[in-house]
Formats: sequence, structure tokens, C-alpha cells
Amino acid sequence: MDLSSVGGVVEALMVTYTAGLEYYAKWQRRKWQGNHYQTHTKDNICGGNSCALSASLAFSSGRIKEAFDDGVDILGDGFANGDEICRKSLQGSLELLQERIYHLHKAMRAENGLLEICEAVRVSENVRILSLAALAGLYKRVAVGRLVPQVLPTAHQQRSRFSVSIPEDGIVKPSDDSVGVDGDSTEHMQIAYHTTSSTKPPYLQSEPPSPPPTPKQIPDDLQSTCTSAYGPRPKNSVFSMFCPEALKYQVNPQKTIPRNSRCRCGYNWHGMHIEDKTAMTVKDGFRITARFLGKSHCEGGLGCVLCTSSGRTETYPSVQDLKEHINASHTKWQLLHDRDMVGRWV
Repeated sequence: MDLSSVGGVVEALMVTYTAGLEYYAKWQRRKWQGNHYQTHTKDNICGGNSCALSASLAFSSGRIKEAFDDGVDILGDGFANGDEICRKSLQGSLELLQERIYHLHKAMRAENGLLEICEAVRVSENVRILSLAALAGLYKRVAVGRLVPQVLPTAHQQRSRFSVSIPEDGIVKPSDDSVGVDGDSTEHMQIAYHTTSSTKPPYLQSEPPSPPPTPKQIPDDLQSTCTSAYGPRPKNSVFSMFCPEALKYQVNPQKTIPRNSRCRCGYNWHGMHIEDKTAMTVKDGFRITARFLGKSHCEGGLGCVLCTSSGRTETYPSVQDLKEHINASHTKWQLLHDRDMVGRWV
């Protein structure tokens, strides 16, 4: 497997996580058969709740892959190839994970193999945290000077009410030549969990925090903030107000919106768009398309992508409100330069 690019190392991490899930399932099945557990079934070795290790392996793999895919969607080959700093960090994490999965493989093959489950969970969690930090750092370096979000959009998405704080003295930060090679850099990592609920296991709580950058204050912005499920965000900060999925369609004009599906935030990609051309028509005969609305959606309604060049926009609760704003504030030349605004000759 080619490890000369970030994409190759991420693929190796996915393969290793998948192998770990397979080995652990076989180890569980053998224990289940040997002990004749009456409360478990073959399809549910862990009973009513997901096992900590299997859940951590699956969750970590998904989060790393999602962060990598988001970076590639926005930055393309520059992110997929990566740089030496990110590659070395990911390769160190890969070595840590491979070593632990190798022990899991030996335990699976041994007749009475003992498995250090807590240690395996710890390594899985640490590898995820270090890998996400490496990808976030790479994204910031590649995004410099480009008209794209300066923070990896995945980092903004808080899918649960859990957060994690990692004390600066509790983890050795990755370096260019020694990250994770011998495992010392994560041997004494300590994670402090803060949660508003005790019903979820701690392995789902360990996402590295990545708050959005504080924007420069504008007089009109001083009293204009809103609170959402993603945490406090400046209302008029262009990159922070749009849904992370909407941003992908702003920076990649070739990306098509999906059919018959919803965004992760719940937005219906075709729900606001109707066949009545008159209702979707703005000044000078231009017509709003479903893709224009899709790349404009945000929490609470729609933003105006035509305003982003000025560094600010407002939130409009309905298509009609957005239409009124466009008619009042934008010229036909601005509409002409947006490929998702269909001209009257179409």
C-alpha cells in the first residue's frame, strides 16, 4: 500500500480499523461459544449495548474518513496528497494502531487468548484524535490564501452534546520526526470528559474541540449573535453561518445536489424549490434554481451567496424573503455571474 500521500495513509488506517473490527468479532464469537452465554445471540455478542472496542473502532474509522473526504471535496488533490508534516503524523498513528491490532490478531488466533480491551480502546481513541488533528492542521495550511473556509468544516459539526478537553500537559504534541513511532507520544495521554448526559459511553465523547475563529468586530455585529446546536457563531460571519454541506457546493461548482435526500442538518435539497417558475423568478427574468437554494441554506433559513464577496450576509427565513432581498440589493450583472441563477433566455 502506497504511504507516500496522505490519502494512502488514510486508506491504510481504514483497512487497519476494519481488520480490527473483524478480529475482535471473531475473538468475541469464540468466547461466546466457549462460555455458552445465554443472554447473548450470535448476531449480538455484546447483548443490548454496543461493545466499547467495536464501537470505538467503527466510530474512529468513520470520523477520520469523513474528515479526509470533506477536505478533498473542498481542496482537491492538494489535500489528498498532503505534506510531510501530516504524512509523518498519520504514519506514526498508523504504526500505533497496527501494533495494537496485531496483538488483537494474536489473541484471536490463540486458543485461550487474553485481550487487553481497555488498552485497545485507548489506542483507538488516541489514533482518532491525533489523526483528526493532523488532517485539520493540513487543511489550514493548504487553505491559506484561498476563498474557502479556513477551518475544516467537519470540525464545526457537533453531532452530540459531548465535548472533550485535552490538557496541554497531558499529551505530547506530534513532531516531524518522532510522532508515534515508539508509542511514547501517546503513552500518557489523558482525556477529560465533560458531558450533559450520563446515558452515552465515554468513547463517543472524545472529539477534539475546534471552535471557529473569532471574526473582526463590525459595529452592526456587536449585538448580532445567535446560539445554535453547533454553539455560538457570529450571525454575519460568512463562512460560519452556512451549513458545512452548503459550503461544499459553493466552492465546487461541479458538485451536483443529491436527489430525494436530505442534508445532515435536515435541509431538504429539493423541498424549497417548486415548479412554479413565476414564484422562483427574480428581477430581469432570472430564476432561482434548487442548487442555488441548496448552497445558500443555513440554520434558520437561507443566506445570500451573492453577498459573500462583501464579507457578510443576513439570514432569510423563506425563499420569498430571499427573493425580495435579491431584487432590492443586487444587479443583473451579479446575477449573471452566478451559474446557479438561470437567465431569462433559458
